[in-house]
Amino acid sequence: MKLYKSIFAVLAAGVSLGFVSCDDDLDRPPVIVPVASYEVNTSMETFKQMFWDVAQSNGNSVIPVNADGDSIIIGGRVISSDMDGNVYQRVYVSDESGSMDIRVYGYDLYESYPIGQEVRINVTGLLVGGYGKQMQIGAPYNGGIGGMDKEEFMIRAQRNGLPVPSAVEPYVVTIPDLLSWSGITEKQQEWQCRLVKIENVTFVDGGVKQWCDKPGQTGSTNRDLKDANGNKIVVRTSDKSKFASQILPKGTGSVIAILGSFNGTWQLTIMDPKSGCIDGFEFVDTPEDPDTPVTPGDAIFSESFKSGIGNFTVKDENLPSGLSAVWKHDAKYGYMIATGYDNSSKVNYDSESWIISPQIDLAGKTSAYLSFDQALNYFKSLEIAKTQATVNVREVGAADWTTLTIPSYPASMSWDFVNSGSIDLSAYAGKKIEIGFRYVSTAEKAGSWELKNVTIK
Repeated sequence: MKLYKSIFAVLAAGVSLGFVSCDDDLDRPPVIVPVASYEVNTSMETFKQMFWDVAQSNGNSVIPVNADGDSIIIGGRVISSDMDGNVYQRVYVSDESGSMDIRVYGYDLYESYPIGQEVRINVTGLLVGGYGKQMQIGAPYNGGIGGMDKEEFMIRAQRNGLPVPSAVEPYVVTIPDLLSWSGITEKQQEWQCRLVKIENVTFVDGGVKQWCDKPGQTGSTNRDLKDANGNKIVVRTSDKSKFASQILPKGTGSVIAILGSFNGTWQLTIMDPKSGCIDGFEFVDTPEDPDTPVTPGDAIFSESFKSGIGNFTVKDENLPSGLSAVWKHDAKYGYMIATGYDNSSKVNYDSESWIISPQIDLAGKTSAYLSFDQALNYFKSLEIAKTQATVNVREVGAADWTTLTIPSYPASMSWDFVNSGSIDLSAYAGKKIEIGFRYVSTAEKAGSWELKNVTIK
C-alpha cells in the first residue's frame, strides 16, 4: 500500500543513513534502536471508557494513577504526521482497540514520531477531556486543554523499536457506516481518531474550489466528500496547511484520513493530498472555468449572495425602531449579515428577522442535502449562537417551521467562514419546500451572523 509515500520516503532516507556510506572505509555510525522501559497497562478502549463522561461534557480532569498506584501507560503506533500542517500540534496514536488525540506544543513532530513508530506514553498527571466532545490528552491551557511542551512529551512518550510504516493500515469504512454510528457511544469510542479509508468517493466541487477559502489565515474550511448515493461527510482542512491553496482533486477515488468527531458528527482530516492518501483522483493546478461563478453542476438550488439577496425575501418578526434593518447585504465581500446591534448608537436591540428562500422543488428527488457557509461573532457564547442563528425548513403551504441540526459550527467566535456540513433534507424529497434562516437578538447582547453559498444538492 502506498500510504503517505512522501512521508515514508523521508523516513526511509533518514533510517538508511545508518547503513550507507559514500566511502566503505569510513566508520559507519551505528543504528540506535530505542527500547522503551514502560510497559503498557491500559488499552485505548479502557482509557476512553474511564474518562468518556468528562470528554462528553467538554470538561477536563487530571489523569490519576491506576488502581495499583502505578502510572497509567497507554501505547500503540503513530498514525499521523504534521509534515504538511493539517495535523497541527498533535500526535494520533492507535492500538488495536482504539486511537487517541494527544496535544503537543511543538512542530515537526513527525521527525521524532513518524508514522509507524511504536510509542508507550505515561499519561498520569496530564489532562484528559473533550473539545467538541472529542477526547484529547494534553496540558492545562486557559482553563481547558492545550498542548504539553514538546520536551515533556519526548520524556513521557518512549519510542520502542524503529518505525514500521507497513504496520499502519487504515480501516476501510463507508460513509453510510459512519452515519449509522453517530450518537452510539461504543462506536464513538471505537472509531474516534482512527485512520480510515473510504473508497469510491468524490469531492464536491473537485477541480473547482481550493481546499480552503482563506489560505494562510488561522481558521479552517469544510468541504464535502460524497459517495455514489449522495451520502456525505465533511473534510476539514486548516487554512494554514501547506496545501490550503491547492485545488480539490476531481474524479472518483479513495481517501485515507484521520476520522475525527465534532459534537458527534464525523469529519475527516487529510494529512497530505499528494502523498498517497488520496488515490485515483485527478489533480489540477488551476480551477476549471475560473472566471465563471461557481455553481455546482448537481445543485438543485444555489444562492451565493455574492451580488445581493437573490430570490430570498426578508420577514421581520420584530424590527425595533432603532434599527433600519436586521438583515443586510455586504456588497464589498458578498454575503448576507444579520445583527441587532446598531453601530452608530452602540445599542443592542431585541429583534427577530428571517430571510426565506423561494420555493425549492424536490420533485423526482430521493435525497437532498443543504449546506451553507457561515461566520458567527459577538454572540454571548457559541451555544447561545446555536439557538439565535438557526436554519429551518417547511413544506410550501405549511405554517410551522422545523429547525434543522447544523453538523459543523465555527470553533470560536470570529469572522472566519465555516461550512455547515451536509444537512439531510431527504424527509422532504418529492415535495416543494422553503428554507428559512432565523436570527434573534436581545437587548443584552446582539451577535452578528454572516451567511453565503447556500446550496441544496
